[in-house]
Amino acid sequence: MENAPAPINPAIATMPLPTSPIGVMQGNMSRQPIMKQVGFLLAIAASIALGGYILMWSMSPNYQVLFSGMQAKEASEVVSILQQSGIKYKLDPSTGQLLVPAGKIQSLRLKMAAEGLPRSASPGMDILNEDQGFGTSQFIERARYQRALEQELARSITEIQNIRSARVHLATPKQSVFVRDRKPSTASVVINLYAGRNLEQGQVAAITHMVASSVPNMASDNVNVVDQRGNLLTKSTRDKSIAMSDNQFQYTQKLEKLYISRIVDILSPIVGMEGVRAQVVAEVDFTITEQTHESYNPDMSA
Repeated sequence: MENAPAPINPAIATMPLPTSPIGVMQGNMSRQPIMKQVGFLLAIAASIALGGYILMWSMSPNYQVLFSGMQAKEASEVVSILQQSGIKYKLDPSTGQLLVPAGKIQSLRLKMAAEGLPRSASPGMDILNEDQGFGTSQFIERARYQRALEQELARSITEIQNIRSARVHLATPKQSVFVRDRKPSTASVVINLYAGRNLEQGQVAAITHMVASSVPNMASDNVNVVDQRGNLLTKSTRDKSIAMSDNQFQYTQKLEKLYISRIVDILSPIVGMEGVRAQVVAEVDFTITEQTHESYNPDMSA
């Protein structure tokens, strides 16, 4: 008995064969086992995911280091400016350096320079550790040391509150072997203050004394401090006979308040608290006199 052919569904027999590539692929997939169909679909999904990841990675900006060697305080100021400007940034987990988009790095450096950042970029005394090579003259060594000293003083001055940046210029003439021919050293300090900030007279005096004590043969009177608007912040102290120091002024005020309190305490029981008004102006003589007296008695035995 011969095997009879399997019956063919007339609906399938009458369907047209696919001619497009997608239709052919669908027809081939329908003839495959279920496991192969699932594997093929997973491979397609994985390919789409990988392509999307590569596309997103290529579209993400490249990050570069904005400044290297910044201190933590300066880095926080830079981050604050970036946040206010709405600029994305990253922190390198291994080195802690600040990373910004490579396309904006030059404009950001110019913007930070306008804000006086970073302040620790100057090498200071570190330039003395650099290789000076053979044949370096004594003049070059002295110039390098003076430049390093100026930058170190500028660093110290910028640590004072309200000061954004500072520059120090030292004039140290070559000293003569004769004491009477020696010339004093002088210095000029240019400071850049934050907007709306000012320096108190005590802070200006601290700057002048710090610079003077750091340079040989320099007095604090020979240090001038100027702000970014060209205002001279140091007051001339040449006429010391009429210039009253802060301690003397405070002592005079304290003495005047003491006499006012005594006058009110004496008269208030008689005329009442509302009937007493006292004002005292004290003139105190702060003249200091030194006198040396030497006595000689020939009759006194040694």
